[in-house]
Amino acid sequence: MIRAQVIIRPRASIFDPQGDAVQRAIEHLGVSTVKQAHVGKFIELEVDADNLAQTRTELETICRDLLSNPVIEDYVLTLDGSKEKAKKPAAAKPVAKKVVKKAVAKVKPAAPKTAKKIKLTKAEKKAAKKAAKKAKKTKKK
Repeated sequence: MIRAQVIIRPRASIFDPQGDAVQRAIEHLGVSTVKQAHVGKFIELEVDADNLAQTRTELETICRDLLSNPVIEDYVLTLDGSKEKAKKPAAAKPVAKKVVKKAVAKVKPAAPKTAKKIKLTKAEKKAAKKAAKKAKKTKKK
């Protein structure tokens, strides 16, 4: 049994309206130390397989083609092949928290190491730049 954790979040160049709303709500609570918030998805999968390399390849395909939108989102895939942890439901919560902390630390605004680089068309690049400019303008207001 292999346990996989997938963290999906908007790319750094894409405006995150949910994260912006969370950050503003935190400011309204009187906490001024939080300067930025990002909202994403956490998905945990249990796979009945023994071959870790083949499972990783299959899960990469699932993450890229089904769980995330590669144009605007990055993902981090973490696998745990330990059979003991997969059998014990109580161990799932601490493992998930550690994985989230590690994955959030790995995903940097510039270019996450685990994210696949995607070649964009000129039109997609232009649209992304427009969206980034628009996000900066709305953020300044």
